Amino acid sequence: MGSAKENAAEEEEYVEEEEYEEEAEPVTRELEIEEEVHSLRNDEAHEETPEPNVQIPRKKDMRAQLDDAVQDTSDDLSDYHLPSLELLESSDGFDYDEQEAEARRKAILLQDTICNFGCNVRVTDIQLGPVIAQYEIELEAGLRLNKISALADDLAIALRVPSVRVVAPIPGKNTVGIEVPNEIRQVVRLRDVIEQSDSRVHKMNIPVFLGQDVSGAPMPVDLAKMPHLLIAGRTGTGKSVCLNAIIVSILMCCKPDEVRMLMIDPKMVELSGYGRLPHLMHPVITDMKKAEAILGWAVDKMEERYSLLAKAGVRHINSYNDLGREEVLRRLEVDEEDGGSDVPDKLPFIVIIADEMADLMMTAGKDVEQHIIRLAQKSRAVGIHLILATQKPTVDVITGLIKSNLPARLSFQVASKTDSRVVLDENGADKLLGNGDMLFLWPGTSTLIRGQGTYLSDAEIDRVCDHCSSGGEQRFIGELMNLKVDADGESSGGELNVENLRKKDELYESAIEVVVREGRGSLSLIQRCLGIGYGRAARLVDYMAEDGIVGQYNGSKSREVLLTMAQWQQMQGLPVDGEEAEEDSVATASAETAEQYEEYEEEYEDDGEYEDVDD
Repeated sequence: MGSAKENAAEEEEYVEEEEYEEEAEPVTRELEIEEEVHSLRNDEAHEETPEPNVQIPRKKDMRAQLDDAVQDTSDDLSDYHLPSLELLESSDGFDYDEQEAEARRKAILLQDTICNFGCNVRVTDIQLGPVIAQYEIELEAGLRLNKISALADDLAIALRVPSVRVVAPIPGKNTVGIEVPNEIRQVVRLRDVIEQSDSRVHKMNIPVFLGQDVSGAPMPVDLAKMPHLLIAGRTGTGKSVCLNAIIVSILMCCKPDEVRMLMIDPKMVELSGYGRLPHLMHPVITDMKKAEAILGWAVDKMEERYSLLAKAGVRHINSYNDLGREEVLRRLEVDEEDGGSDVPDKLPFIVIIADEMADLMMTAGKDVEQHIIRLAQKSRAVGIHLILATQKPTVDVITGLIKSNLPARLSFQVASKTDSRVVLDENGADKLLGNGDMLFLWPGTSTLIRGQGTYLSDAEIDRVCDHCSSGGEQRFIGELMNLKVDADGESSGGELNVENLRKKDELYESAIEVVVREGRGSLSLIQRCLGIGYGRAARLVDYMAEDGIVGQYNGSKSREVLLTMAQWQQMQGLPVDGEEAEEDSVATASAETAEQYEEYEEEYEDDGEYEDVDD
């Protein structure tokens, strides 16, 4: 019997700028399977082949801080500090030797089971993850892939595991992957995932740490590039825990002036703990009728930002934020005194989080669907992103239009293959293990990545929220707080078009009166008269241009007013000034005639009786 050989992979340490600490790549060690593998097989049926490698993830010994993962570069909110990793808990120690021995045993059993069905294969590599081990097998020449895929249930019985998933083939390789659950499952903590993440996180606008993949590598993604995320999973499979991990990831990496949030919580308890965050634009929304109106406001805000970016001559929110204050004012051709003080020099990202999409669709399905589709189609460039979660992944909740505009999807265990196809367009989610076991569909690809979601305790969430709330005050948006919902439960939106967007702004008619009365379509004039900001005033003027009330953009000059006060009053159904004067004269004449008639009656009155007058 040969002894097992251990080859330690070299750790690469590099030093970045002074504000970064040392980071080390995850350490993996390759272990050869004992030569007893070959003695357990029939020499005539199996030839001696090279032994597979067992790759085990190793945790870093160093204690990295959050500033190593995400560097703070903002000058605003100087008194606000990002939460420290010390607020999060680390995972307990894990016995890798026991997991390694289990992997050796299952590799032998797996290869023998497949060979018993007449398929000559060999295990070439083993990737050990926190919950799943992936065994790479090499097929003999001429063996069809579908023969291996058809053995999934038979392999699950032979290995005594709940389910086995076959990846045929592994992307970028000439081997087939067989994912087998581990007997001992590890808990993946958010702190561990952040510590193991590499320098790519520094370049992300909205870093989100989803968990670890089948090889134990971290799964950091940039929400700004996804740019929206759909999360599905039956009750108790880890959907809400994943949502908490995403929110805390944003809190750990982004300041309130960098990312603002809107949270929709039909259950009223899942997201209530985040109600004191300074990142919120509105208190946590529990009324689904108000939620529909807020989604309509988000569409309105998207159009407003596009108008601002177009005037600034940029195509993306990052380009606008890089211009600087002076360059923004120069491109918009405004001064600090002439309304420029209300022009934002930086636009924060806006993340809209809905915990249960099914309730939202049941309340106002058509309107909500239209809002979501509009946002999903266009809002990426202006920094508005959606995170939608549901435990009911059916076609009436996740419609075809919504799914086609949400390419990034994350599925936990679902009830059936049909639900899996609704979310991921293929089977597989119905075979997951639950408790954080997930499949992630990266946007723009058809490849599913299996991983284990990060876990956060309530105590960790409370500590992070306490830190954030103590570092900054809440700044709710007045427009959102004043949004009105009709008594019948419908917002003022209805069918999504420009006219309905206008109706949601109660100052539109007042702005028209100001412009028509003064004879010039000036943004600064509207700002001063109505006491509103630059963005809202610009939106109102754009509406007027579409309605033919003012002319098109004319550089630094005010827009030409194409409507007279008399025409505006006629449009409103009000009498014009000339008509009012004529009506007043007629009324005066009528009053005088009535007085004369009364005097005439008194002259001919005799003891209460009238005299008869013949013609």
